[in-house]
Amino acid sequence: MSLLPLPTPMNFLSTTTDRKQPGCYNSQLKPAYHGITPRYTSSSSGKCKQLTVQSVNPSLTSDWNERDVRSSAPLSTRLAGWLTRMMFNPSRETFLWLFVWLYYIIAILLPSREPAYASNYKPYLMRFVGQLWAARSPREFSLRARAEGEDDALVRRVTHALYPRFLVVYNGHKREWTKINVEAMVERKPYVAVTYCYADIEKYGSTEMLIQRTRSATLDQGFTAYWLDLECLFEDPVQKAQDLYRMSDVYRLASFTLIILTNESAWPAWGGRVWTLPEALLSRELRYTAGNNAVTPISLIQIASLAYSHHSEESQIINSYGLGKDPLERLDRNLQLKEAIWRRESFQGRYRAEKVYALMGFFEHRILPNAEETELQALARLFMANDNDRIADRMISMFPRDRRAINQWYTKEDEYGAKLWDIEPAAQVIGITSNGSLVLDGCRAATIRWKNFPSIAFATRRSFRRLLALGVPYVAFFFFVLSCALISIGNQTASTSASGSSGGTTAGGGVMLAFSLILLIFAPIFTTYAHSGRVVLARPWLIGVKGVISAQEASDYLYGGQIGNSRRTLYTPSGSPLARPKEHESKFREGHASQYEAARAAPPFDPIEGHMFTLVDTISGTIYYFRAHRPPTVCLFTGSEGGQGRFVLSSEECGSSELRRETVLRMPSFISGYMNTCDWVALGGKP
Repeated sequence: MSLLPLPTPMNFLSTTTDRKQPGCYNSQLKPAYHGITPRYTSSSSGKCKQLTVQSVNPSLTSDWNERDVRSSAPLSTRLAGWLTRMMFNPSRETFLWLFVWLYYIIAILLPSREPAYASNYKPYLMRFVGQLWAARSPREFSLRARAEGEDDALVRRVTHALYPRFLVVYNGHKREWTKINVEAMVERKPYVAVTYCYADIEKYGSTEMLIQRTRSATLDQGFTAYWLDLECLFEDPVQKAQDLYRMSDVYRLASFTLIILTNESAWPAWGGRVWTLPEALLSRELRYTAGNNAVTPISLIQIASLAYSHHSEESQIINSYGLGKDPLERLDRNLQLKEAIWRRESFQGRYRAEKVYALMGFFEHRILPNAEETELQALARLFMANDNDRIADRMISMFPRDRRAINQWYTKEDEYGAKLWDIEPAAQVIGITSNGSLVLDGCRAATIRWKNFPSIAFATRRSFRRLLALGVPYVAFFFFVLSCALISIGNQTASTSASGSSGGTTAGGGVMLAFSLILLIFAPIFTTYAHSGRVVLARPWLIGVKGVISAQEASDYLYGGQIGNSRRTLYTPSGSPLARPKEHESKFREGHASQYEAARAAPPFDPIEGHMFTLVDTISGTIYYFRAHRPPTVCLFTGSEGGQGRFVLSSEECGSSELRRETVLRMPSFISGYMNTCDWVALGGKP
């Protein structure tokens, strides 16, 4: 598959690439040319091929080259199943029975190749072959670092600088305020950090008034130094990025934080801004002044009732920082902080990821701001820098409740109701692409077959009766040939001899012929019975169907017909949003058959959630129903949760060698052991 704009030779421009775009590269970086059609990576050759999808109701206008559902099970087994079903349940097609029976006899006599057994699912042979936009390891090349011209020594120095670079200090002898370089001072001065709402000041006052009020309040509180962003931040983008990096430390190390408002009614405007939340939560002490009122101490709990409109969602955060009560787990707290900041209005300035830079003050390790990166790119960099919680590693296993965000790796709420700490990640995020996709290392992956149901090797429970039934058609045919030979010999003897011995030979041959014909007539039943029973071992396959098929239909497509009620394919009790468990009527954990009827009754296409699909897994013998906008061709094992594995079903984008998340299923964790570990894969990002 592919990644970068294809460097096309000049002699190809007018012949091939004009009518076949885009081009792509395979995992060996060899170019390929094809039209704009849905593609997938062949698990046998590693080549990019056009996708063919079997469908319950094929559409002639589909881009997926749809066709009817097909089974590649042995022909004799499929014919025997149909003949047996017609014998016990006649229908309007029964008149074809004799013709199909003759075809079945020919099929069992012709040599056929037995399906080969393999211990693993079909591997995913493609890998992400592009350059990382940002990398976890400093040893990996990063497009972002190259574009910014970052100096490692500079980054390390800034990373460990916790004190503000500049303060505005009052000189009592000269009675004037001067901005000084703090790092050049022999003694670090105690100072006051100032927070305000720019829109409030702009509406009711001026920046000059704000500076004057700041200086008066600073002296009134017994301090001679303050930090105000209007005076202490650089305008140069590189220098400003370093100032934003240490912004949280400015408020952490201040003796107190002063909130300046034009009047008491300005609290909601101040509380609704992005930066004011971390400024307040990270401060040692809070004081405020509104209008001409004196400076007054105030607590976070008081601020919450005055300034925060989402008090119910933010009360846990406020209590954790304000009173030291109701402590939250760090992972939960950081996520709540993220959502709290994202609800606030940001200043549309130079940085698109300003909210991430406001959030990073709550993390142990921070990132240098970058004017070109998006919020998701900055968020991925922040999470990679703080790997203790493995937030990004866990989040790739989440299933977004809002399906419009299915292509984004960041997920606010999980469809299955799991919390982020419930997920144990099985892969590591090692970088992010220019499209915003997370690059994963250590994933186990398997390809999903869409063109038909393959002929699979499987074993049933050993039984002498089934072994005997398997040989009946061949024994019957042997007797049929033998009886025909006896009758022929008897007729030849009768024509040349008048003795009665020929009559006995002919009569014996006739009896044997009748007996063999009876056995051959019922041979389909014996063949079907021989291949019936519980499947104890099957070759690993993941098979997809557009539309909805039942568990019994899936079994017939996989193994042919059967006699008896052995359940070869089961419904999942909790593996997909459409799953339904058996509750009161069963003491065993299993899926309810009603999910099949519910899936059939659902609209075949939903504008937000996509088309209805069916996935069949032969290892666990389970069937899943799900919705997706495109047929997922790759299944990634990314983590486990609640006794089940999290498997991300993804489609492939040939032009970028990236995967797009289509849905997430909860499948048995043990089947990941039948998957091969793949190379780097990029998941998520813009479609």
